[in-house]
Amino acid sequence: MDKKEKLRKFRQTALIACLFIGMLLLMQKNIPSTVSIVFFSVALVLVIWNSIGTFYYSKAAKLLQKRSKENYEKAIPYLEKAVKWGVNENGQLSAGTLMIQYGDMEKGKEILEALTKGSKMKEEAKISLSMYYWVKKDLDKAIELCLEAREKGKKDKNLYVNLCTYYMEKGDLKEYRKYTKECNDLSLATPATLDLEASFYMMAGDWKKAGEHLKSIFDKTVPGYKDPYIHQAMVLLHYGDWEGAVKNLRAISTNTVDSNISVYTQKEIEEIIDLIIDENTRWGMLEIVDKAPETFIKGQMPQPRKGLEKPETPALPSFVEESVGPMATEIQDEDSQDIDTSLNDDDEEWLKRHQD
Repeated sequence: MDKKEKLRKFRQTALIACLFIGMLLLMQKNIPSTVSIVFFSVALVLVIWNSIGTFYYSKAAKLLQKRSKENYEKAIPYLEKAVKWGVNENGQLSAGTLMIQYGDMEKGKEILEALTKGSKMKEEAKISLSMYYWVKKDLDKAIELCLEAREKGKKDKNLYVNLCTYYMEKGDLKEYRKYTKECNDLSLATPATLDLEASFYMMAGDWKKAGEHLKSIFDKTVPGYKDPYIHQAMVLLHYGDWEGAVKNLRAISTNTVDSNISVYTQKEIEEIIDLIIDENTRWGMLEIVDKAPETFIKGQMPQPRKGLEKPETPALPSFVEESVGPMATEIQDEDSQDIDTSLNDDDEEWLKRHQD
C-alpha cells in the first residue's frame, strides 16, 4: 500500500472516529455540547477532504463517456487531481491506465508501479503497466508483467488482449495461438482478440478468413480504436478495392481518438491514405500488404515502390460473419510433438466491445 492510499484510509478512519466520538459526547449531559460540535466540524472537514478526489474522478468519467480529443484532453488533468487528492485503488488503476493511454505516460507509470507494490489491484496494475513497456518497445518486460499476473490467477480479457498483442508484434505466433486458445476456452473473447486473429490470418495469407473475422467485429460494434479499420483496409486493398480501403481509413478520424498506444498517429493515417490514392504508389502499397502485412500490423510506415502497374487481384468475396473455430494454418517448428493449440469449435460469440 503506497503513502497516498494509507493517507486516504487514515482520513476515512479519522472521519468514522470523529463521528463516533461526537455522538458519544453529545449523549453525555456533563460535557458541553460545543465539544461534540468540534468533533462534528472536524468530521465535516474530513468528508469534504475525502470527497475531493472522487469529485475530480467523477468529472473525468463524465468527459470520457463521449469520445473526442477535446474531452480526453480535459479529462486527464482531472484524473491527475483525483489521484493527488485521494481516490480508491480502483480509481487509481483507471487513472494510471488512462494516463498511459492518453496523458503523461510517466505519471501513469508511476501510479501503476505504486499499485504493484502490495495493493489489492497489483495484478491488474501489472497488466496495465505492461502497455507502457510495449510502447517503449520493451516487449520482453511487457510480456513478463502479464505472465506474472497470469501466474497469480489473474485471467481477464485485458490480460489476453495485451499478451496476444505483444506476442503478435514479437512474431511469436506459437505463443500467440496458445493464449488465444486459452482466452477462448475461458469465454473471454472480445472484438480486440478477434482483430488479432484477423492479423494472424493476414500474415498466414488467408485473406478471406481475415475478412470474415473483421466482418464479425464491424457487424456488432463501431470500434473505438484504429487497428480494425487499418486491417479492414488491408483486406480490401488485397482484393484491389483501394477506394474501400481509403473509406475505412478515413473512418478512423471520426470514430477513434489518438492515443499513446495507437498503432499509427492520425497524421500517419493521412499519409497512408495519400499513398493509396496516388496512382504512382497505390499498387506499391498493395505489394506491401501482400508480401509484408506485418508492416501495418506493427505500425511501421510503409515505403512502397513507385510506378507499379495494377496487378491481377482476386475477386472481392462476400464475407460471411466468422463463427470462431480452429485456426486454418498450423505453425510448425522443429519439434512436431507440440501440444495442440488450435481454437475450439465451441468458442462463444464475440459480443462484448473492447474498451482498454
